[in-house]
Amino acid sequence: MQPQQNNPAQSSPSPPFPNLGNVITTDDVSQKGTGSYKADYVNWCRVAHLLHDHAPGWQFHLAHYVDGGHAWKAPNGTGYVVGYFTGPNGERTPDFPQAVMDNRNNPVAYEKVTARDLTDTHRRALAACSAFTFGLAWQLWAREEVENPHRDSAPAEKAKPAAKVEGVADDDQPLSKNDRELCLGLVKELEPDGLARFCEDFRRDFNLAAGAKVAPALTSVKHQNW
Repeated sequence: MQPQQNNPAQSSPSPPFPNLGNVITTDDVSQKGTGSYKADYVNWCRVAHLLHDHAPGWQFHLAHYVDGGHAWKAPNGTGYVVGYFTGPNGERTPDFPQAVMDNRNNPVAYEKVTARDLTDTHRRALAACSAFTFGLAWQLWAREEVENPHRDSAPAEKAKPAAKVEGVADDDQPLSKNDRELCLGLVKELEPDGLARFCEDFRRDFNLAAGAKVAPALTSVKHQNW
């Protein structure tokens, strides 16, 4: 009896984790900000949808801290979370730490982490951990071109910047209509707690009266940069 020969195609091991490096297209990408502050991102809901389609059975988790909660305490007293995925066959991916940050990307003290901070960080960690573990949307982190499924025959016309005012410093130059609308649109996307913090910080930094409306005051380049 001749020994049974192994089929190389059957015996080669499959990759431990899905490779989703080429999944996203420009249809999945949204933008925030403008100019040098413009950032491409994939909404966390879209990330979850892509995972359902291309990595079925893989679930995202936040590891529990020693006291049973999801927020972890760093040596300097700030907070962070630890995310990971489990697979359909019992796989577990490496831990992925993600800082708890405020609306200006500053770390939040562990004792001041709110439920809202935690849920926002959970969504950020889902997106970042998907890129780290599966390569999903890695192009955005590396600033690489993303495949466009609907190629335009001609580039879109860029919006014209606002005309400069003579004798006015660069920071005090007025925003163009498009830039101002974009800034206001980003502010409107903030959740109530984040919006309240944003308005409070804006009033403090630009010497507005307590309770003053922020939207009418957001008019110049220094406000956009802030």
